Amino acid sequence: MDRKSRTSRSATLDDTNEEVNLWKQTCNALSKLETIQNDISNIVNGINKIHTTINNEEEIQPSISTKLIEHYEGGIDLSNNEAKTIHDIIEKLSVLIALRNASEYNNVLEQKRKKRRIEQDEINSLSFKKSKTDNRILTNGTSVAAKHPTQKDKNEEWILAIVISYHIDTNKYQVEDVDQDEFGQKQRYMIQPRNVIPIPNIDEAKELTELNAGQDVLALYPGTTCFYKAKVITPPSKNKDIQYTSNYQVQFEDDNNEFKYVMPEYVLEIPKFKYNVDGSKWRM
Repeated sequence: MDRKSRTSRSATLDDTNEEVNLWKQTCNALSKLETIQNDISNIVNGINKIHTTINNEEEIQPSISTKLIEHYEGGIDLSNNEAKTIHDIIEKLSVLIALRNASEYNNVLEQKRKKRRIEQDEINSLSFKKSKTDNRILTNGTSVAAKHPTQKDKNEEWILAIVISYHIDTNKYQVEDVDQDEFGQKQRYMIQPRNVIPIPNIDEAKELTELNAGQDVLALYPGTTCFYKAKVITPPSKNKDIQYTSNYQVQFEDDNNEFKYVMPEYVLEIPKFKYNVDGSKWRM
């Protein structure tokens, strides 16, 4: 899959509990990093101390040579672990930054929703064809996964977005990408309802039926705000990884067979479609 154009995108959450959980993970990783760096410092000091005892004009004794090799090998392992931990911290911090930005944005939307309550009530009273699992109009400010309008079915990319409004005359949602483009602007798109999937909040996600291992899903790729096709490897109830407890373990398509961990609210069932007589399709 091609993610080169969206590698800077970060995940967005509405519930502050998720932010607290992610911050705790970041603090734990920082503590781990400090321990690793202290161990590296001790090894470097040990190597320097050994070198001060070596006479350059004499042959190095086997016992000293063995000890130096052990120190160097330990230093290499620690350095690799340090790099991996730093990468993990950077990824978590990038998500936290996006969480803060999304929280401020949602506060503004909440004020606008209060002013437009009457208008929204009228819209919600109207019905149109929706799926069996979602038979109401999504309210403004709802977090959704929206199929990018330029994507074809064979190369689907769904973006994390916010519902701005619903247009009755065209039966389309106007959604706003949570991420900024290269000019610092947030793009808006007109999307058909079948290509908009509401994202449950924390409490709603807990009430959903757990998806089974092997099931095909749309999942938010870690460190981005893009949803891609993936397969459930381990559901939350069977996930034994302490660091990612309560998360799904998934495997994304064309991702070098790597396993990733995704929070339940960002693992969505792939929409199923039926076809009308005229050949057009609608989501079940």
